[in-house]
Amino acid sequence: MREKKSIDMTKGPLVGPLIRFILPLIGGSIFQQLYNTVDFMFVGNLLDKTAAAAVGASSTLITCIIGLFSGIAVGTSVVAAQAIGAKDRERAEKALHSSVTFGIIGGLILMILGMLFSPHILKILRTPEEVMPQAVVYIRIYLISVPMLIFYNMVSGGMRAYGNSRSPFIVLVICGFLNVAMDALFLVVFPLGVAGVAIATAISQGASAFLVWYLASRPELPLRLSLRKLGVSGGILRQVLRIGLPTGVQTIIITFSNVMVQYYINDLGETAVAAFATYYKVENFIYLPIMAFGQAATTFAGQNTGAGNYRRILRGTVVTTIISAAVVACLAGAVLAFPRTVFTWFMKDADVVTHALMIATVTYPLYWIYPILEVTGASIRGMGYSISSMIVIIANLCVLRVSLLAVFSRVYHTLPAIGSVYPITWAGAAVCFVVIFSVIIRKKIKASDQLQNA
Repeated sequence: MREKKSIDMTKGPLVGPLIRFILPLIGGSIFQQLYNTVDFMFVGNLLDKTAAAAVGASSTLITCIIGLFSGIAVGTSVVAAQAIGAKDRERAEKALHSSVTFGIIGGLILMILGMLFSPHILKILRTPEEVMPQAVVYIRIYLISVPMLIFYNMVSGGMRAYGNSRSPFIVLVICGFLNVAMDALFLVVFPLGVAGVAIATAISQGASAFLVWYLASRPELPLRLSLRKLGVSGGILRQVLRIGLPTGVQTIIITFSNVMVQYYINDLGETAVAAFATYYKVENFIYLPIMAFGQAATTFAGQNTGAGNYRRILRGTVVTTIISAAVVACLAGAVLAFPRTVFTWFMKDADVVTHALMIATVTYPLYWIYPILEVTGASIRGMGYSISSMIVIIANLCVLRVSLLAVFSRVYHTLPAIGSVYPITWAGAAVCFVVIFSVIIRKKIKASDQLQNA
């Protein structure tokens, strides 16, 4: 059982193990997205565009709230993967248990603060008044699931560290279907509106936390979660946070830039808000595979850093970048081939769909750029250089993007103009990441060769 579920990426064939690791990640990302996307599909088709705008206006803030701990989960995965690559199981277990403990405490704090301050934040974002009451209801109920979502991400990060992407995928398949059933129950049988879809999501997230705990606690696993071992090991947690905090800040910065996009979109009215939310839901099915390739690159680089295999990291990063760019180009092309059909799956209002397509026709043809920055940045983080990655993201996806938003919204004041800031800033970040990765990997290979020849 252990051999089937764990993947050693430090030796043997390159492409096969990566593909076997990536496929469950892609599937899992898609099913995890079902939590929000199914909510939006039910709301968009069974309720009205005000309800859809409420869910859409809340989703960006929710992503921002959990972004920090998602980054720390990456830190868990990197530290544990490096320890596993170096055959240090004790260090890997300390990384897992320290991170889970930290995540549970932090998740509870985030939940409380979010419930208290979410109405004020939504007002700052200029959420339309007619949308505000339902947006507050949705986000406050959704926040109940945040500690459980953080727990799932921390534990699944530990699983990915030893090459097990299959078990988290199984959990998300089960809970994805559960979420669909709960949405139908609380919208059709018990018509609770946006509160119903938020309740459905909270139930599904709770189930995912329970199932991932059950699967991760079995004694035969190479990295096992034990409730008796929960606690914080200061030295190991500092290592996790050294990698995870910059990654979390990076995630928040990316989300903040999306919040700024939301800020300028909100100024264009209710239809534009609903259109951006619809665009965002379709976009996620292109973006989620990119995240999966990035997670794979992080684990691959982490394990091989622990083993000192830097030439293998170079080959793996190049292969993963090429494959992911090709996959994303195909997905974006498929959406552009049948755009109105795809967007009407999420929104029945024809005017909203038309406005959403204004953004898509600008961004989707260039979406293949994003995998370049995601994979190379993930490899940099997997080698332990998360601060360099954060600096690139701040410069391009925050400073440059916000500056362009301010200029374009003032000069053009249209959805396509606002959407155009995405590919421009992707390209800037991709160039920076490729240069930094090339410098780091060249130095690592040179140092490794000198050590072997000494």
